[in-house]
Amino acid sequence: MFSLKISDKGNKLDIVLGGFYDLLQAEQFYAQIQEIAPKLNKGFIVFTDLSSLEQMDISASSFIEKVMDLLNKSGVSRVIRIIPDQEKDIGFNIMSLFHYSDQVAVHTYKSYSEAEKYSPRKT
Repeated sequence: MFSLKISDKGNKLDIVLGGFYDLLQAEQFYAQIQEIAPKLNKGFIVFTDLSSLEQMDISASSFIEKVMDLLNKSGVSRVIRIIPDQEKDIGFNIMSLFHYSDQVAVHTYKSYSEAEKYSPRKT
């Protein structure tokens, strides 16, 4: 299960990954990101909520890497992630090191309220 929402101004992309995330969903997710990417303004923010993600099929991780590369090429400036499980946080941080440029600020929080408190989103 996943959902994507782009702000009216094209400066923020909300991503929610939840439940069990498999290869078929990853392919669909990547296809939708490809459609959305041209609508995003340079310097956009990605707000990713992984708090209800229970498990990810390991074969789907290559599509997550492709999404990160695509967002990077589209001009992402900041990534705000909610990852309550530290074990998953390590995996996503490793992927971020290889797939986002040095100019992209990546912030990880344990809850939505913490993310709102320390990193208010501009819409």
